[in-house]
Amino acid sequence: MNFKVILDGGLLTITGRVHGTFSSVFLLENNTRKILIDPSHIHVIQDIEANLEIAPEDITDIVLTHVHLDHAYNSMFFPNATIRIHENYLGKDYRKFGPLIGQAYQQMINSWNNRVETFKDGEILFDSIKVIYTPYHSKEHVSLYIESENMGKIFLPGDICMTKIDFYDIMRNLRTDKVAEIVKEWSEKSDYVIFTHDTPYKMR
Repeated sequence: MNFKVILDGGLLTITGRVHGTFSSVFLLENNTRKILIDPSHIHVIQDIEANLEIAPEDITDIVLTHVHLDHAYNSMFFPNATIRIHENYLGKDYRKFGPLIGQAYQQMINSWNNRVETFKDGEILFDSIKVIYTPYHSKEHVSLYIESENMGKIFLPGDICMTKIDFYDIMRNLRTDKVAEIVKEWSEKSDYVIFTHDTPYKMR
């Protein structure tokens, strides 16, 4: 499968006033599958539409690293896609996010109807994506290791390592926790590290 970055994610915060994070968006495709990874949030939907170059109806699958709005909200706009998410998203009370934000979560989840397929740690999706369960950001959070035809081996840590600054701290051994161990292990196997809130990093 070929891997393409549709949108580089970012972090936009003005303390006490603005919280506008949005995730990177990725497309993995071959002749039969068109897979979006983390379709991001509503405020970047115009950029996604400009860069996607295929109809929303043609997306066959959406793989989510986790169920946070800045990663998953736009999933509702791809009506034919199977939503693929770690099984621990089940039973989570999304109303706890707040009376308004909780409604946004419920709106998104309701749009999935009966299109959800859950996965577990270690599963291989589409013969290309290895699931690495990393519940350090949320209980359903996963990182992904992808073998692509055009970019080689790709590690997508998700929100356990969101930016290059986080990554540099880990690689310089300024962090030595479990997350740092995981990021170092899989990065060293990869040609690229692809961040959810930053631009990609080429390992070699």
